[in-house]
Amino acid sequence: MFCKRQIRRNSSFTLVELVLVVTIIAVLAGFLIPQISQIGRSTDMAASARCQGDIAKDVQLYFTLQKRYPMYMDSLLVGTGNYTDPTGVYTPNDADGDGEQETGLPDSGPHLDRALMMEDLGTGTYGTGSYLRSLARSGLEYVMNHDRSKECKSNNSGVFYYKLQSGKQTGQVFNAAVIDDDPSNKDAQKIIHGLLGPRGIPTGAKLVCFGYGPSNSALGTTSLQAPVYPGCDGYYYGHYVVVLMVYNTGERASLAGVIDAYGRYLNYTIDQYNESLPNGARRG
Repeated sequence: MFCKRQIRRNSSFTLVELVLVVTIIAVLAGFLIPQISQIGRSTDMAASARCQGDIAKDVQLYFTLQKRYPMYMDSLLVGTGNYTDPTGVYTPNDADGDGEQETGLPDSGPHLDRALMMEDLGTGTYGTGSYLRSLARSGLEYVMNHDRSKECKSNNSGVFYYKLQSGKQTGQVFNAAVIDDDPSNKDAQKIIHGLLGPRGIPTGAKLVCFGYGPSNSALGTTSLQAPVYPGCDGYYYGHYVVVLMVYNTGERASLAGVIDAYGRYLNYTIDQYNESLPNGARRG
């Protein structure tokens, strides 16, 4: 009588097989990870373009209904308290000295932070305060200044009220974040041309920027929220920016467009979306 001996087969992988599997996974990951990254970029750009278009419609609808543009938008300037004059543009800043940005506009292209300058609108060709009158006729009685000493979170932006006119501000002084119209400022020129085309800023006009932050009066009327750029990590200003054109004739300001905190105008954002599509699958 013979006993059948059971032969056990070793079902584990050999070292060569393991190396082969790991190599195949690494090769596949090399193909897939960039594609996944690009898909994320495409999603961000698509959402950003939608936000820019929606905010422009909401702001203009608010003006149609209320006969004024929203109050309590962010000034994009740094202040020290209620009603006090700001000290400068809300530029990128390393608040705690660790080498990384904690406050301010994002330090990245097209560099809205470099395109802006603080300028007094209490001047004008047609008498002192013509630019301010242009803005005031649009209903912007109050805006919100930023506090440089506090860590900026994108959903908690301007914290100080700043009034267009107050008792101590003789001569109707009003500092605002204005896009520099100096031809040598390449960052500013890129944004200007993106918003207005080759003709640029008309003679006697200025482009003034206000952040569409969480305190603005359009919320609950024509807007449900003040969106932030989808990739914002909260350590830089991430709200979108309303650009108004003011005139030295004192005529009412008009909406020039909406950009993101980087300075990307709508067509720029759409181009970024197209370029981020996997395998160059451009639309249109």
